[in-house]
Formats: sequence, C-alpha cells, structure tokens
Amino acid sequence: AQRGEVRLPIKGHMLRWARERARLTHEQLAQRLSVRQAKIRAWEEGSAFPTWRQAWKLAGALHVPIGYFFLERPPLTLLPTIVDFRTPNTSQRPHFSPELEDTLNDALRKRDWLREWRAEQGFARLSFVGRYRPDADPEQVAQDIRERLNLPLPTASGLNDLKRHLSRLVQHAEQAGILVLQSGVAQGNAHRPLSVDEFRGFALADPYAPVIFINARDSVAGRIFTFAHELAHLWIGTTGVSNPAAVFEAQQQEGLQVEVFCNRVAAEVLMPRELFVERWQRSAVQDGDVLKQVEAQARYFLVSNLAALVRARALRLIDEARFLEVWHDLQEQHDQVHAQKAEGSGGSLRANLHARNGRPLVEAVVQAVSSGRLLITEAAQLLNVSPATLSQHVLRAHNQ
Repeated sequence: AQRGEVRLPIKGHMLRWARERARLTHEQLAQRLSVRQAKIRAWEEGSAFPTWRQAWKLAGALHVPIGYFFLERPPLTLLPTIVDFRTPNTSQRPHFSPELEDTLNDALRKRDWLREWRAEQGFARLSFVGRYRPDADPEQVAQDIRERLNLPLPTASGLNDLKRHLSRLVQHAEQAGILVLQSGVAQGNAHRPLSVDEFRGFALADPYAPVIFINARDSVAGRIFTFAHELAHLWIGTTGVSNPAAVFEAQQQEGLQVEVFCNRVAAEVLMPRELFVERWQRSAVQDGDVLKQVEAQARYFLVSNLAALVRARALRLIDEARFLEVWHDLQEQHDQVHAQKAEGSGGSLRANLHARNGRPLVEAVVQAVSSGRLLITEAAQLLNVSPATLSQHVLRAHNQ
C-alpha cells in the first residue's frame, strides 16, 4: 500500500478524549476532515482506523501531538502550577480549553527562558513579587504598585484615550521588569481565538521573570482593569487564571477572597478613593442621574463604566437599588463590546511581536541570538514566528 493508505491503530478512547477536549462534535470534526460522521464514530469505537494522512489531519484539527492517539490514558491536562481563580467551587471548575492550556504552556515556556537568561545576566530578584499578603490593606498595596511602577496619580493623568492608558500601564510595568503578553489567539494562530468568557488574564508570580497575560479579545477598558488586577496578583505572589469581571457579580462568595482583594487593589490603583469621592461629589447633578456621574468618572479615570459604577458602590456613594438599576443598563452595553475581534492582526509585525511576546523577552532573545547564545530557529520557536520572519524583520530592526 502507498503511504497515504497505511492505517494507524490509534486508541479510539484517546481520539474521543481529544475531540471532547477540543469541544467538537462528531459532525464538526468530520467537516474539518472532509469525511463522514460514521467514520469518526468508527475510529472512536475501534472498529476502523484512520490512514496515516487522516491521523495527521486529526492531530492538527484537535491540536494535539499525534503520539497522544497511542496512549493508554490521557496526559495530565490541568497545569499543576496554575491556580484557577475563576470560580470558588473546585468541583464546578471547567477544564481549560486547548487554547487556554496552550497559551498557559507558552507563557510558562517564555517565563522559564527569561528567568534563566536574567539569572545568567546577574539580574536581581524583583522585591515587589509576593511583597504583601491577601489580608493587607488594598490602598497600601495600590500605593506601592503606583510607586514601584512610577505611575502618576491617577494613572490616566494627562491622557484622553483608553489605548494610551493601557499602553502607559504596560510600558511602566515592563520597565519595572514585568513581562506583559497580550494576544487574542493561541500561540499566534489566528484560527485559535481565545474566549473572553473563559478568562481575561493570568499572572505568573516569579521573582526573576513575573508574567502578566491579557486576553486581547476583551475591550480595551476591560483589559485596563484586568491588567491592574493581575498586578495585584504579582504583589501578593499568587499565580493563576482570572476573570475579574465575574467577581463583580459575586463579591462575597466563599473562595473568592483573593480575587475580591485583587479587584479592590485594581480599583484603588486606577481610581484612588480620595480623588474618586472628590470628583463624584463635584460632578453631582441636580436630577440625581447616577449614570451621568458614572460616565463622567469613567471618562476621567479612563476605565469602563461598569468599573466606575462598582467603585461608586464600594465607596458607598450610591445605594444598592440605584446600583442595580444602572448595572442592568450597562451590562447590555458591556456584553456587546466583549465580542470584538482580537487586536494585533492589523498592525506592524514588530508591534504585534512585542505585544504577543513582551518587549523585555523580544529584546533578550535578540541579544541572545546576536551573541550566538541562542540559535535563530530556537528563538523563532520561542516567539512563535518563522526563522525567516525573525531574521528579516526583527533582527534587522534592532540592528539599525
């Protein structure tokens, strides 16, 4: 038989596991491989086997190494070093999607390389990682974050654009040694979008190479708050996946204490209490239109309307009844902007590369390649680009 007709005796239960992990139905997987559903079912039942070519297509469609199909049992898919902060109930926590799992693994790989590089270069430990405990005063932690990152008060001071606000936060964090990754797709693959409903960000608390990942499919205002939230995670030394917006609706659930704390720190970083109260009282309108006051605060601090509304409630500037009334009105607007396309697909290669890999990592990799300590192929794999692309666009730009 020719190579394309060779049958591979894969394990049917492993194919079923990979398909369910990818959240695909028999019909959807069959469409991707241009075969009948009956054939997919037969492979899973073990009554038939795919050809060599079909097996490779299966691996590609399900985003797993082809060797997984020959294992007796699924490998450990939940990363043991990553805490899931998205829900307090462990039994109800969903498995990480393949996209989130691969994104986490990619970030861990980047962190490990940068940590080793910085250690070899004699970098000192970053003292702010794990400096506080989750029972610390949120205002004290927020003040320390602003001081350590040399941020103005408020952080949006002098700006009038959400993207510039986010850019300022990222730039100051990178200057302090934090690796900031922003992407809306897994490993640079435009066909593997990340879900905002699943997660908005995560933090890897490491004293040499701390990492913050922001889901770029979120709105810019949403990313700003998530970024501040993940900073709080670094300051208390907790590594894990977050969905700060979900905590807005479950402030008091048992098991969410860390997330509630990080939200409070984030709110104080972006909207300092004294300044927020002062401006709220100054902007009071005669007809008591809470929405107008919330929108005015959001414009000034360059945050989302929802973040400003929650801040007003936390500071007891509005009662629960008015909060709920405005909350429901804003929630519909909030949901509409979350489904936007991932950013980073229309800018320059260099800008996208820095966003997805973090400027500190790109610069360290380029330095390692230039000094002969890292092969161009290894560097390209680390940054999820082709060697030709890395050589032509990145090294040339940095050598100018």
